Amino acid sequence: MENIFAAFADKANLIWGAVLTGMSYAFGAHWPLFAFFFVLNVVDYVYGVLKARATNTMSSAKGAKGIIKKVSYWVLIALAFGVSCVFIDVGTVLGLDLSFLQLIGWFVLAIYIINELTSIVENMVALGVDVPDILLKGLAAAKTAVDEAGNKVVPVDDSGVQSKTKNE
Repeated sequence: MENIFAAFADKANLIWGAVLTGMSYAFGAHWPLFAFFFVLNVVDYVYGVLKARATNTMSSAKGAKGIIKKVSYWVLIALAFGVSCVFIDVGTVLGLDLSFLQLIGWFVLAIYIINELTSIVENMVALGVDVPDILLKGLAAAKTAVDEAGNKVVPVDDSGVQSKTKNE
């Protein structure tokens, strides 16, 4: 029996090691943030289904739309990081330091993490869970802080539209 457990443990460790290595390769040193975001996607979807059942608004079309929305988040995150990498490389060729553009991907990821957390909390409230006000206020404050930091990287003019240059 001990040999069977040892063989299982060895295979489990090998699989877990391969998963972590793959995630580190795909997402870099910050892969736990991406894994956390994925977990939030799943939890939000589950709570969305629970809310739909509780409010008698469940439909397959709504569920499919939710899945498409979650996949779209991942596409936009990939685009944000990909575009920033392209511009950083172009900047290197042109002799410009555009490394600050990497922040775009991190801002997009941060906003989506905050949105998922907010959605989970809203679904819990709809299900009758007593959610502390400080959590709701904290999520709103976090979103404001990320938005303000993003506006420092890409300024917004008085009409709320991102300006192209500081001189315009």
